[in-house]
Amino acid sequence: MAAVRNAIVVGAGIGGLTTAIGLRRAGIDTVVLERRSSPDRLLAGGGFMLWHNALLALRELKLDERVAEVGVEIVHHEFRSDRGRRLARWDIAPEAERHGAPALGLRRSALNTVLMEAAGDGVLLGRRCVGFEQDADGVTVRLSDGTDLRADVLVGADGIRSTVRDVMRKGHDLPLRYAGYTAWQAITRLPGEDVVPTGTFFNMWGRGGLRFLYMRLNAEEVYWDAITADTVGASFDMLAKTRREVMAETYRHWPDPVPRIIESTDEDAILPIDIFDRPPDRCGGWGVGRVVLVGDAAHPMTLNLSQGAGQAIEDGVALSRLLSRHDRVPEAIAEFEALRRDRVAGMVGTAWSIGAIGRWRSRALCAGRDLFMRMFFGGKGRRESYRQMMDVRF
Repeated sequence: MAAVRNAIVVGAGIGGLTTAIGLRRAGIDTVVLERRSSPDRLLAGGGFMLWHNALLALRELKLDERVAEVGVEIVHHEFRSDRGRRLARWDIAPEAERHGAPALGLRRSALNTVLMEAAGDGVLLGRRCVGFEQDADGVTVRLSDGTDLRADVLVGADGIRSTVRDVMRKGHDLPLRYAGYTAWQAITRLPGEDVVPTGTFFNMWGRGGLRFLYMRLNAEEVYWDAITADTVGASFDMLAKTRREVMAETYRHWPDPVPRIIESTDEDAILPIDIFDRPPDRCGGWGVGRVVLVGDAAHPMTLNLSQGAGQAIEDGVALSRLLSRHDRVPEAIAEFEALRRDRVAGMVGTAWSIGAIGRWRSRALCAGRDLFMRMFFGGKGRRESYRQMMDVRF
């Protein structure tokens, strides 16, 4: 008999909602506490990719088809230089058929909407966790309004600067690791298959510490992400110029459609995000007693594998399954970490290494990188990426 009758999840992001859905479908009474009070703020965000492994995990919750309906299938992943030269091209459709699940491009808000609908009335907005205490029988969660809630288990899914993590580690934690670059993310209205074709994710590698990613989300919208190393960003004049002007100037010599994508974007749509992670040797334990972390609260990673959301979804499926089957909560949490830790550590390390290569400024190093990608990335690089991606553990 499962030891968990009820659960509290802190954070209504992708990992928190996935965990809650899995627990509720296992018959466990679950509430999600979300500090943001407005659904509009909760369902905001740019675009991103969900790879096959994430869709297979969502299938465990019977949500993969619904998520596929709000995304666009990515059938090619194309790597290019900042001079427009193709470095490698991955045909994703055969992999989708082989693994039985597509890769998708979609709005983050679209995924969150699906998950919120599936979580139902278990999501409580405007409820901020400020602390907790646990004993042998359960966990008492303290809220900012002075009230307490009690449950058999507490799941911290409250992001990279997690309150649950901070309390669990008694306020002492090794610092996050700054990756040395900023991601300028946006969605713009830009119709036209001749400008950005549907079904291809473009991954452009430049000289001087610059990258640019883009893909079509639907017939009207394009998602893009300009990645600038701190050595570049230090020269940005953010006092005299708008974000769009800075991006347009930085990428003015890049091939079409990059300048056109930036020019079409509203100023308010561009969101700069400094990128951090936690290296595996700084993560510490993910759980203690009846409290456990998932997603970015446990193991934030850089964006370079497009696996942050995927690993959070895998976490949610794995944890909810183990908690619904075990007769002792601490043992279920220990098994969850043992199952997931090595896989996530590999993802964190690989994503960090890819990002470090993107910071290179030397023309000679960048030329060598481009040559390596032309020679190896379409074959061995793709196989190694899929080997790591599809070693699913949930």
